[in-house]
Amino acid sequence: METDRRQHQRFQVQFEAKVTKQGQRESVRGRVLDISQSGLSVDLPVQLAPGDAMELEMADSVISGRVVHATAGESGFRTGVEVVRVTLGATDLSYLLQRTLLEVLPATPGLEVVDARWD
Repeated sequence: METDRRQHQRFQVQFEAKVTKQGQRESVRGRVLDISQSGLSVDLPVQLAPGDAMELEMADSVISGRVVHATAGESGFRTGVEVVRVTLGATDLSYLLQRTLLEVLPATPGLEVVDARWD
C-alpha cells in the first residue's frame, strides 16, 4: 500500500502570476497550481534555487516567498514556495485569493484584514 508523504492537504487552484526573483528586474509568467498549509506550488519556465527569495504578482496582489524546492517537469519547473507575506489588492481576483489563503494559510502576515464589503 502506497502512502502519501505530504504533510498537508493540497487545494488545487489556477492563478496566473508574474514571478520575480528578488534582486532581478526581469520577471517570468507562471501558474500557481496548488496551495497548502506548507505554501504553494508554481509551474515556472525557469529553475530557481532553494532559498531564493521571490515575489508572485497576481492582479493587484503580491505574495512574497522563498523557494523550497524545484523539480523539472513536462512544462517547466514545479517550484515549491514557502509564503512569507501577502499584500492584497482590491480586485475580485484579490478577494478570491484572500479567501483561499485564509482557509489554507490563515496565519500568513497580510491576511488579517478581511474587507467587510464582501461579507
